[in-house]
Amino acid sequence: MCSAGGPKPRRRPRFPGSRGSSGRGPSRSQSRVMKTTPARRAAQRRSFEERLNAKRARTVEDAKFRARQAHGKLRRFVRIRFRREEVVESLALRRGECNRCGACCEILFKCPFLKKHRDGTTSCGIYEDRPSQCRLFPIDRRDLQEVRGTCSFYFIERPIKLERAS
Repeated sequence: MCSAGGPKPRRRPRFPGSRGSSGRGPSRSQSRVMKTTPARRAAQRRSFEERLNAKRARTVEDAKFRARQAHGKLRRFVRIRFRREEVVESLALRRGECNRCGACCEILFKCPFLKKHRDGTTSCGIYEDRPSQCRLFPIDRRDLQEVRGTCSFYFIERPIKLERAS
């Protein structure tokens, strides 16, 4: 019995799969979803296909970017080992300081010696013994493209000749 003294109203039994909290059929939001027209379905299908094509394009772009990074790693290794004079000339054009972003340590794969800090900076676990490719990065402008512009180094066109101070 209810607190008012009258009989309790009977509720309809709920069956699995019944819609809505009142049992009176679909709610407003559900009715919009259920009443899709063939044109709407075709539009959704196109958008899914477009999304799929966009994802494929991104995958291809990412693969090309990774290939450029692999080529850059090999190019830097060869230049540092066998063309030291070219490297010295290129480094004369480099300006700026390392902002410790760690982007150069994550080219192609993340270096196992890279330590990330809470403030967003990184440090090298083997700083004193790190390879030449790490010490001299970036060697030229192409290297900056491999880290997608996060590096704070930049290159000038030609070396600046300093005059004697008077």
